Order: sequence, then C-alpha cells, then structure tokens
Amino acid sequence: MNDKDRPTLLLVYPANPLRKGFLSNRDTKYQPLSLGIIAALTPPHWKVKLIDENFRSFKYYPADLVGITAFSSTVTRAYEIARIYREKGIHTVIGGIHASMMPDEALQCVDTVVIGEAESVWPKVISDFEAGCIQRIYKGELLEMINSPKPRRDLFHPGYVFASIQTTRGCPFDCSFCSVSAFNGRKYRMRPIEEVLDELEEIPQNNVFFLDDNIVGITKEHQERAIELFRRIIERRIKKNWISQASINLADNPEVLKWAARSGCRMIFIGVESEAEDGLRESNKRINLKYGVSSYEKVFQKVHQHGIAVIAGFMFGWDSDTAEKMQQRVEYIRHSQADSIQTSIVTPLPGTRLYHKLMAENRIILKNYPDDWQRYDYWEIVHSLPMMAKQEFETEMQRVYRRIYEPTFLRQKFFRSIWRLKSIITAYWSYMSNWNYRNMYIHDGKKASNFLLDPFPFFRKKL
Repeated sequence: MNDKDRPTLLLVYPANPLRKGFLSNRDTKYQPLSLGIIAALTPPHWKVKLIDENFRSFKYYPADLVGITAFSSTVTRAYEIARIYREKGIHTVIGGIHASMMPDEALQCVDTVVIGEAESVWPKVISDFEAGCIQRIYKGELLEMINSPKPRRDLFHPGYVFASIQTTRGCPFDCSFCSVSAFNGRKYRMRPIEEVLDELEEIPQNNVFFLDDNIVGITKEHQERAIELFRRIIERRIKKNWISQASINLADNPEVLKWAARSGCRMIFIGVESEAEDGLRESNKRINLKYGVSSYEKVFQKVHQHGIAVIAGFMFGWDSDTAEKMQQRVEYIRHSQADSIQTSIVTPLPGTRLYHKLMAENRIILKNYPDDWQRYDYWEIVHSLPMMAKQEFETEMQRVYRRIYEPTFLRQKFFRSIWRLKSIITAYWSYMSNWNYRNMYIHDGKKASNFLLDPFPFFRKKL
C-alpha cells in the first residue's frame, strides 16, 4: 500500500497548561506507555503519529482517527484538542483513567470512550472504525499479563531520560484517595519475567522507571517473584538504573532489597501519607496502620543498608489537619531519614471513595467541570476542610513548601544521604529529586545551577 493511501492514527498525550514548573524538567517526565501499547496493537497498514505535549505544544496534524489518553488534570486539555478534530468531522476516541471513571462526561466531548484497560478492545475499535460501525463505548477486560504487547518505543520522544516499563498491574489495597484499584482492579497481576526481560533489553535509555504501583507486592509469592525478576536482570547482564514504587512492607524480606539493589535499584517511592494515625485512618492506609507510624524510620534504615534511597510521599489536607498539625508534619519530615520528599495535597479524583464521600457531603468547591479538572493535580485544595479555611490552608502550604525545600536543608539532607547510602551517585539522585520537587512547588527563581546544586551535568553520562 502506498504510504499516502495508508490511514493515519494520531495519538495525543496532552499536558496541563495550568502548571509549568514540573514540566520544565525533563528528568521528571515519563513516557506515555499506554499510547505506545495502543500503537503496537494497531494493524501495520495504519500509519501512527504521536504528539506528546510534554515536549511540544499541540499543532494540528491531519488524521483519519484520533486517540487521546488523559488523567483528570489533563483531561480539560484533551477535550480542547478533541474539539478541534470533531469540528472537522474526524472521529475522536479517549481512554485512560479519567474517562473510564467519567464516561458520560467524556461522551459530551469526544465520539468514543474506551473504559478500562484498552488491550482487549483496541483491535475491535480499529476494525469497527474501518467497517464504518464504530461504537460510542467500549469496555475493556482485566486481562492476565501474558503476551503483553511491547510498546512502540520508536514513537516516544528521544528527550525522555527515563524509559517506562510495567511488570505488574492491580493493587489489593483500597486507599480512599487512589483510583488505581478501580481502574486496574485489586488482583495483583504479574507479567511473565522473560517477557519483562526481553523488553528491558530493547530499551535504549540507561534509566528505567518501573510503573508498577507496588513492585514487590504483599504476599510471599509476590516477593519471591520480585527476587526472581531482579536476579534474572543480573543474569542477563542488563545494566539499568531503576526506580519504582512499593509499600511499607518493602523491607520485610532483606533478600528483596539485596537483589533489587544488585539489579540497579537507585530509589524507591513509599507512600507514607501521614505521620499521624488520624490521617492514615482517613486515607484507609491500612498497611501503614498495621505496621504503625513508629516503623517508618526502621523501614528507611533497612532500605538504606542496601544503598537504595527512599522517596517518601506525604499528603496535606486531611480533615483532621490544622495549621499546627501541618507544621508538626513538616518537623517530622525534616527529621525523617527519607532521602527525598514528595509533598502533595489531598485531592478527590473521580472513581475514588474520597470523591464520592465529598460529593455526597457537598464539600467539593471546584466543580465547574470540565474546566476545573485541570486543578485536580495534587497542587491545590479543591474541597472545603472542616478545621481550616481555604486561604489559611494555602498560606500554610506555602510555609510547608519553603520549610521542606529550603536550599540549606536540602544540602544537609544530601550529605546525610551520602553517609547513609555509601553512594554519592545515589545520593545525587535523591538530591536532584528534591530539587525537582522544589522547582515544581516554589517559583522564586532559584534553580539548581552549580556543583552543589546541579550535579547532573557532570554525572549525566554515568547515570
């Protein structure tokens, strides 16, 4: 078939134009893996084009079919782009976690909605479109991760420092603020290790982000599988630096940490959420309650013993929060042994129990949808709090950011990480992670710009 005669599928990865700070740093961007998989599932007689707004703003590109994925924070932009094509009579399809939770809303802005994981239905979407009978809604199934399609990595922008790959899906937990279990299910589905290794070998980047919500799982079987994955990475001599996410049970089995470190693990994100039990109860963070807040530092120490840095995630904006409690959390964070700190604001995303609760209580104050979705990005309080007025909370958050990401404090934490981790490279990773977060939250013109503030130019080739 002549290239000009081939139908064109345009895939779009929108960015939130409301926030610029985090997107300005290429080290914090992660490849649109779902669109790469969609491209791989598209028949070869189609031409596939990917526009990624992480690197350049959308510019109209002619297409026969347009596919868009979006989070809640980027769906406003997704709808804007879809409108451009609909006005030209070009069929638009949207998928992803937001559209799956809000399909009726999405159908007002696009022609077709794919609900849930798309692998099981995308071939039918294409065949129905070619037959002229494409449907309004397709519902994907939660398939086992066997023979998973490898994403079309040739479509990803070469500027990504981190490649993305997934080895498991699903989360057995049911945290009130998280929609992962609603989208990917609560069954922990594991991808065959050989398939993961084959894909890893094809990744050109030295740095990899395992997108798993919990790479080591929660059972003994899950842990043994994680150990086997890490050991096979070593046996295959796959040289990658990697980061991922795990729960507080990560340190239960020292063999997990030993083999993770040997296989290239540099940093692990752990969702701490709160140092206070009332916040953990609100979040339904049962595993943290089970282990107890007193276990956090012990877990961090065990991770450090293997040279792995800890990114600890803390949230602000619980119903129990007051100005005093927020500053107490800041002091806890400043004394914590965590190497890097991610701070976020409690946000009721569609599909979560938190969203349904706050809607029922009529406490969501930013609900001029779809325009207000771009503000659901964990950087702004979108609902009323029982103990604090919105303005008071916002003032306290500015204090929170400046205390946690104070340059002098970040340098002190950096040197402490060197001592704990016995690795200057890994300590630099955590240090620059902190600066990336700082640049996202604080816009005072202070950017990492010299040896102590920006080691990445020197170490880029080593990393």
